[in-house]
Amino acid sequence: MSDSTDGPQGPIEPSQPPRPPKRAHLELIRTDGPLPAGIFEELSEPVLDLNAAARQKQDLEIRRLRATNAALINLARDNLATQSQVHAAILAMLEAESLTALDRKLSGRIAKTLNVDALRVFIEGHRPIEKALTIFAAAPGLSDSLLGQQPERLGHVDSRFADALYGAQGLSFKSEAIVRLDIAGRAGLLCLASLHEDSYTPDMAPDFLHFFARALERRMTPWLRDGQ
Repeated sequence: MSDSTDGPQGPIEPSQPPRPPKRAHLELIRTDGPLPAGIFEELSEPVLDLNAAARQKQDLEIRRLRATNAALINLARDNLATQSQVHAAILAMLEAESLTALDRKLSGRIAKTLNVDALRVFIEGHRPIEKALTIFAAAPGLSDSLLGQQPERLGHVDSRFADALYGAQGLSFKSEAIVRLDIAGRAGLLCLASLHEDSYTPDMAPDFLHFFARALERRMTPWLRDGQ
């Protein structure tokens, strides 16, 4: 006796892949208790655009980099101009054939090349030129009185020493650069003064000033050793 369940069956439908749930009952989900409703309320709030925020931050960074780049270019141009001035002044210094000729060049051509309104060189305890325009004698200890232990000072003119350094026009100068000198074993000073406040400020690098001062020392040393 055959089992009726063994007989031929109806056509077997091919298996179907699982279907994603339909959204037919979306309204039921929205109203089915406070939690789902709260979720949809949060989803309906404005969404933060992270891409826009990233682009804004990038734009700010680009503007900052451009400003920094422009400042560096301007600084490089200023340094190149100063370097050219110092080189031209040293070349003029080398043309001097005597200490007296150097004194005249310092007061005229070299001061103009460096774009300063007054240039003075002081040698402590020694007067090499009787009627000097730029190179003067100074009392021993002047360098330490003005600079202390520092090799240079840049900034506003010290009113206590303005007349002694620059004469009657001393108080009219607004900024100055003072560099310590050592000429043939004698202490000295190189003083540059300007009518403009921003010509010399404490935050300026003194590299070119020291370069000029060292060249001046080497140019003057042979003449002072010869008794001038």
